[in-house]
Amino acid sequence: MTQELIDRWTAETNERAFLEFSEDGSLRGSDGANNLVTSWSAEPEGLMIKSSMMTLKAAPGMVTWVPKARRVEPDGDRLHLFDAAENHLGDLHRQPPGPTHKLGGR
Repeated sequence: MTQELIDRWTAETNERAFLEFSEDGSLRGSDGANNLVTSWSAEPEGLMIKSSMMTLKAAPGMVTWVPKARRVEPDGDRLHLFDAAENHLGDLHRQPPGPTHKLGGR
């Protein structure tokens, strides 16, 4: 299950909002304005994201629920995000192969 997670997942409404999972357990991402750097791990309760601190910039089109994710569930080309209370926050979509993006999607 962890191998299908390794990729870059983007928001449908703003591709600058993303989560990118690496095999070494590192995770980087953005809500479209603020960068996120943390880690993830496979736990008995699922694929878990360690909480992290972020800046508090604002920008048009931000996807504010992305950094609130604490558990993720891959489902084909869709990634379901859940908060600490197991509320479904939204879904990201597997980014098609293409050029590599820098942190923040710029």
